[in-house]
Amino acid sequence: MGAAEGALKKRTLQTTPVERTVSPLRLAQRMNQRQRTTGPLYSCPVSCRYFQGPHGSKRMQPGTSDSTLDAPTGVSLPPAEVLLDDASAHAGETDIPDVAATLYRLPQVSVPDNVLLKAAVQKLVEQKTQLDQLARNPALLGLLPSEWQGTGTRGVDLQSFVLSVLPYLHNATKAETAPARLPLKHVLGDSGRWSQADVAEPKSLAFFLASDDRATAGVKDPAEAYLVAPLGLAWAHEGRTRPGFLRDMGYTSMAARVHVLPYPEPGQLALYSVVANGIAQVWCVLDRRKLRPLLAPWLSVPLLTAYGVTAPATWPTSYPAVDEVARALATARTGKGPVEVDLPKVVAKLAEDASGETWMPVSLLQVGTWAPRWRYFLATFIVLPAALLVIAALALPGALEAAAVAASLGLAAGAIGALAAPWVHARRKHLS
Repeated sequence: MGAAEGALKKRTLQTTPVERTVSPLRLAQRMNQRQRTTGPLYSCPVSCRYFQGPHGSKRMQPGTSDSTLDAPTGVSLPPAEVLLDDASAHAGETDIPDVAATLYRLPQVSVPDNVLLKAAVQKLVEQKTQLDQLARNPALLGLLPSEWQGTGTRGVDLQSFVLSVLPYLHNATKAETAPARLPLKHVLGDSGRWSQADVAEPKSLAFFLASDDRATAGVKDPAEAYLVAPLGLAWAHEGRTRPGFLRDMGYTSMAARVHVLPYPEPGQLALYSVVANGIAQVWCVLDRRKLRPLLAPWLSVPLLTAYGVTAPATWPTSYPAVDEVARALATARTGKGPVEVDLPKVVAKLAEDASGETWMPVSLLQVGTWAPRWRYFLATFIVLPAALLVIAALALPGALEAAAVAASLGLAAGAIGALAAPWVHARRKHLS
C-alpha cells in the first residue's frame, strides 16, 4: 500500500463513525449520484500535491501526496448524512428499480396485428379516461347515458360501458383463464378515483401493483381482467384504478388473471343507419337475426369498422319496416341491460297482426268482444216460453196446447241458432 493510500485510509477511519450499516452497493450508488450532482468528491487524485504557481496560486503536481501539507482542505469523505440522504421525503424509493430495467417472468398477451384496430382501441381507452373525468363533474351529469351511471365514487360503470360499446359481447362465456401481462394502452379502467398525488410513495406502490405477483390468486391486492382477444381490448374487473395509475407512472404493462372472451366475426355483424321516431340511430344486426341499437355509436362505429365490419348502410327493404322494429324495441326495453329484438319474431308478429285484420263469418259465441246478457237471454228464451206452455196447458183445448208447445220449441231453437250460427262478420283479432 502506498503512502498516499495509507494516509487516506488513516484519515477516513478518523471521521465520525456511521451509526447505520450501509451496503457497499448502496453507498457506491449514492456516492456516484452525489458526484454527478455536486462534482467530484475529491479535489484531486490521491497521488498529487500542491505547488506554488504563478501569482501565488496553489496548483497540483503529480508525484507526491498532500497528506504532509498544512492546508485545511485535505482529502476527506462527505458527511454520513449526505451519503445516507435519509432526510428525503421519498428516501425509501431510491432502491426501486427503473421502469425500463424491470424484467417480468409472465408472458405479455399479444394484440391483433392491425394498425387501425390498435389505434381505435387506444383511442377508446383515452376516451374512457376523459369520460371518467366528465362523470365526476356534478354540473354535467345529464350528458352521459343513464345506463353508464356508476355507484358511489365510480363515475362510469365499467362493465355497462363495455357491454354497450361492444354489442353481443357476453362476459359470462370464458374461453380460458391464465395469468399474463396486459399492455396498458389496451386496458380500460376506472380513472380518477385516486391518483399519483394521493399516494405517499407512488414509485413503491407502482412497483408493487405492476409486479407479476398480482396475477396470483389469493395474494394481497390481486388483479383480474377480461380480454376480448379478437379486438385486443381488455378491461379491469378487479383493480380498476390500477391501469390509469400505472400509465401515469410510466409503466407499459400490468399483471392480472386474464379471462379471454370470444367475439363474433366481422362478417357476422352488420351496421345500419336509420331514423326511428325522428331520431338518427345506428342499429347492429348479428347473423341477420338479432338486432341491437348502439347506445354510443360515436364510440362503437370506429372500433367495429376498424375490426372489419362494413360501415353503416341503409336499412334493407327485405327487413321489417323501421317503425315496426322501433315499436318492438320500445316494448322490449326493460331494465339497464342492452335492448335486443329477434327480427324473425318481429316478422311473425307482423304477419299475425295482418291476419287479425281479416273479416270472416263467425257466431256470436266466437266474438271475444261481445258480452251477452245471460239473465235477459234466459228470461226471454227459456222462462217466458215455459210460462206460456203452462198457461196453454191449463186454459186451452188440446189442439192449442200442441201449438203452444211447438211455438215454444221453435222459439228456443231460434235462440240457440242465433247464438251458435255464424251469421255475423268480425275481424279475426276480435275472436275469442
